[in-house]
This record gives sequence, C-alpha cells and structure tokens, in this order.
Amino acid sequence: MTITFPLRRLSVAFMFATLSMGATAQNTDCNEAKNDTAQATCCSAPKLNIVQPTYPGGKEALIKFLSKNIHYPDLAETYDVEGSVKMTFVVGRDGKVKDIAAKDCKLDRFNTTKFSQETEVKQQQLKKQFSLLFAKEGARVIRKMPKWTPGTVDGKPADVKYTLPIRFVNPNK
Repeated sequence: MTITFPLRRLSVAFMFATLSMGATAQNTDCNEAKNDTAQATCCSAPKLNIVQPTYPGGKEALIKFLSKNIHYPDLAETYDVEGSVKMTFVVGRDGKVKDIAAKDCKLDRFNTTKFSQETEVKQQQLKKQFSLLFAKEGARVIRKMPKWTPGTVDGKPADVKYTLPIRFVNPNK
C-alpha cells in the first residue's frame, strides 16, 4: 500500500508493509539444538502462535508519526531526487526499537539536466550521498519512535524483526 502525504515542504510516500517479520524465541531455533534428539524434537514441534508487534495506536498512528517527523533532504530537492529505502529494526520484548538498519537504498529518479552538468565521478558521489541521506533520515525517525506493544510467541514477549519501506518524493512536484 502506498500512501502520499502533503506536508510543509515534504511529501513522503510510505510503502507501508511488514515484509519480513520473524520472531525469535528461546529453544525454537533448530540450529541451536545441542544434539540430534533435541534437534528432531525442536523441528517437529507444532507451529508457534506468533503475534506481531504494534505501534501505539496502530498503523494509522504510525503513518501520522512518520508524516510529522520525516523530512525530505534539501540536497535531494536541489537535484530533484526521489528514492526509497527499506528500514529494518527489531521491536524488543520491552517494546523498544533497536538494531536499526537500512537496506536496498534506491534512487528512482533525478533531474538529468542538473546531473549531467556534474562529472561522472561527482555523479557517483552524489548518488551514494543521496542513498545515505535517505537511510540516515529513516533511521533518525525510527529512533524517535515511542515504545511499541511487543510481539509475542506463544503468549510470551519476543524480539520481532520489522521492515518498513519508506519512499521519498520531492514535495515540490
């Protein structure tokens, strides 16, 4: 689902999805089993009841939080750059966000006229810089998030990995 927000000088579209959520719990990872018997028992265990973490107030509240806090970088506006970044993080057993990382930073479009005025080396440097700017902005905002309601595995709080794709769109388009 893609949602576009009109903001002050910012229009950010959030491709809002929970793509790779995996819960971790003790004694459920077959790779950590101590012997063949334990491994067979672990792997033949019934499926776990996993409940995903939730942002306080739900998805609508998360979208509102992101729309208020994400800023389109000024340098990206100069070159009319748009792109996306997949942010991953873990919602801990205590509901705190941790282990924030950016994956798949992509530039979808930019002003080719302005870009062509730069040397090839400078163009490559700018592309890396824009990807880094989008990743840093995503991480900055995720660090500001309040505690979530933690996910659970069989009724017990568990660390859960969450993926949040964020799309940066030039607000002046």
